Amino acid sequence: MGKQVIILHGWRNRRWEGHWQRLAAAALRKAGHQVHYPQLPSPDEPRYEDWAEVVLTELALAREANQGEEIVILAHSLGCVTWLKLVADGLVTAPVDRVLLVAPADPKLVSDLSGYPLEVSGLGEKLAAVAGETLAVGSDGDEWIPNGIEETYGKPFGLPFVIVRGAKHFSLADGWGEWAGVINWVNDPTSDLSIR
Repeated sequence: MGKQVIILHGWRNRRWEGHWQRLAAAALRKAGHQVHYPQLPSPDEPRYEDWAEVVLTELALAREANQGEEIVILAHSLGCVTWLKLVADGLVTAPVDRVLLVAPADPKLVSDLSGYPLEVSGLGEKLAAVAGETLAVGSDGDEWIPNGIEETYGKPFGLPFVIVRGAKHFSLADGWGEWAGVINWVNDPTSDLSIR
């Protein structure tokens, strides 16, 4: 059996055709992995409590189905902040193997959303406790991370990070569809994430 992969989309995402997450879900399923790619509720007006319930349920289902393979989280934008808040709130009670945070929004930019203020104190240690590896991926020109991935997530939480030049917010509107690098990364964490 393949890995258990949980994909968490961002704000206003409806798992669009052609989006890198949907393409990755299909490719990873074809490769034999079990992929959980839930539509998170009310994507236009997200509430943390509702998203948290779905994510924790998917995580529990992945654990129940797992037969010794890795559990991998792929999150984008607000999906990243949701994961980070779950960790900060102590709701991820057993570790996963790897987490990829793609274009995680600056928590300050989403703090007005229902339930989304994020307590960052001690977050680096909590992330290390719930995942064998957490890697952040950002761009050099993402309006949702105005201070950059290094200043927002790398330095404060001690997270390793990768910068993919010209990727903006890794959205479909930015032309970010097929992304071989992320599929390769699920199979091999040393893969080059910049490969399209």
